[in-house]
Amino acid sequence: MANKYPDEIPTNHFELAEQLIHSTFDKIIRIATERRNQLLVQLFDIKQDYLRKENTRKKQVADLEKLIQQLMETSIQQNQVVKLQEEQMRQTRAEIQKCENETPIPTPSLNTEGLDSLLKQMEKLGSIQVIVVPYRNKREPIRSIGSYGNKKGELDFPSGLVLDGDKIYIADADNNRIQIFSTEGKFIHEFGEGQLKRPYDITLDNEWVFVSDRELNAIFKFSKTNYKLIKSVKEGVNVPVGLTTDTNGKVLVADSYNNRIAVFSSDLKYIRGMGKDKLRHPRDVKINNNIIFAADNNEINNIHIFSKSGDLLKSFINLENGEGPIFLCFDLYNNIIISDNWGNSINIFTKDGQLIHKIKCNYPTGIVVNNNFDIICASSYDDVINIY
Repeated sequence: MANKYPDEIPTNHFELAEQLIHSTFDKIIRIATERRNQLLVQLFDIKQDYLRKENTRKKQVADLEKLIQQLMETSIQQNQVVKLQEEQMRQTRAEIQKCENETPIPTPSLNTEGLDSLLKQMEKLGSIQVIVVPYRNKREPIRSIGSYGNKKGELDFPSGLVLDGDKIYIADADNNRIQIFSTEGKFIHEFGEGQLKRPYDITLDNEWVFVSDRELNAIFKFSKTNYKLIKSVKEGVNVPVGLTTDTNGKVLVADSYNNRIAVFSSDLKYIRGMGKDKLRHPRDVKINNNIIFAADNNEINNIHIFSKSGDLLKSFINLENGEGPIFLCFDLYNNIIISDNWGNSINIFTKDGQLIHKIKCNYPTGIVVNNNFDIICASSYDDVINIY
């Protein structure tokens, strides 16, 4: 009878067992490896989440510290302005006391004309510099004109603008046109489509509208009556940007890449240049009391002041708290208002270059101030015209 339990196990049984062991071991290794990888991924995600939260916390702390610093600087500036005003009022009273027996001062009525008359009389008495600060409470726009788009009344990167009574002319740069709005924000008219490619700034006189186009490298002249194109010129300019007109009908252009202010007749015939050795890519030019002001924001932040003949009178070098003056204008009291696009702010300076106030604005460009001290400024990145 055969042995029921043989002394030797067949070789193939050992091989099967060995294969089973190896298979099981490989499976265990694979499962362990997968689990390890899952844990590593989870740990990586946890670490990344921690780093994100830590970076957010650091940014919040930095923003808070920056806000505290800004508040402290604003408080210091306001205190300085108040002290300066008090000192100048003291000097004003002393000067009036000294001169009251020599020159009678009329008592003005309580309106803007009377106030202007009194201030001018006070300046005559003793060359008194009167600094008026009507901007202290201006922080946010009281209203905005336009919105992003290419339809009538919509804007795409608004740039230069000019105020004409109750109308605002706007260089609607990326829509290749000029738009006209009422000061209340109502669309009135548009022109220049098919003729302009990237209008930068706009100015006007009693008869004509002048537009600079940096893409076409040209100056355009339109009728102010029917807005038909009269003439365009390219000669004499290299990337024309800001422009203005004087009382004699001449057109002054910030001729950026020629590093000068170019002067044209009202027929756009080149007359002369000025500031060649002082300017470095000027961005705007405006006239106040027959004095020419040029904004230069390449590398150094300057406002250069020239006589009508082109002689340099004065320069404000590296204006306090200024980063990139791109457009400028003036108010009734000769304060200088600058749109600072690099600093995303509107900066108000005295005529002597002392900072009065700053207003936040997202990439401000074209800017004007009306007789009520309302600041009208293009916010190019927000595609609106803000009124402060």
